[in-house]
Amino acid sequence: MAVSATEELAAKEGLPMNRDFEFKQLLRAYRAGIISEKTFETEMAALEHGQGANGSNGTAGGFRAFGKNYASEREAVLTFLDMAQAAEANGAVIFDNWAKLCTTDCIRSGIKMVAERERYHARVFENRLHELGGKCSAPVSEEGRKFLESISDPKIKDTEKLLIHNRLVPDPAARFKSICEFAELIKEDLETKEMVKLFVEDEISSGNWLNSACAALNAPATSKSDSMMEQV
Repeated sequence: MAVSATEELAAKEGLPMNRDFEFKQLLRAYRAGIISEKTFETEMAALEHGQGANGSNGTAGGFRAFGKNYASEREAVLTFLDMAQAAEANGAVIFDNWAKLCTTDCIRSGIKMVAERERYHARVFENRLHELGGKCSAPVSEEGRKFLESISDPKIKDTEKLLIHNRLVPDPAARFKSICEFAELIKEDLETKEMVKLFVEDEISSGNWLNSACAALNAPATSKSDSMMEQV
């Protein structure tokens, strides 16, 4: 079996092989002129398709993520992409509906921006799923369905909708911690790994903005007695 450029480098330096190491060594070798651009592209393609790896993360030959066991990293990635595209597509509908009903000027454009983020997340996840040979089949979660129902209700005020979101996602960073951990577990599919990391940054940003708006718009109004004291 042919030995790759990264395997040769690892052998010379007495270092163990893993996907992160291989990527760094490939980049270093290319920048130093040790390997050609063609060789670099070939080696990267091999890494991307997981050649020479069993797709496990030490769980009895399988891959463990989100408290579940998968046969391989690829299976875990496909499952995540399918569920994420369904959730984000639903999120786009949720915030589109909210924007159409929104009567609070200071948050309307922000709601539209969140809807756009959800929409492009769904699109890139679906595209990546198809690139990897997967199909969209995941249903919307019960939580997502109920959130859509509440946000689409014209009788519910914007301030209450902000409170509904805040109850669902009181701490955006904590909410997406497991997805951050999942991204760090990915060793073979580096393209999806970076996609997931950027997705988390977007979601935390959107969540923090919504919660800040919630705190500002639901703050207690100044009491009448305070107003009277100011007039004295």
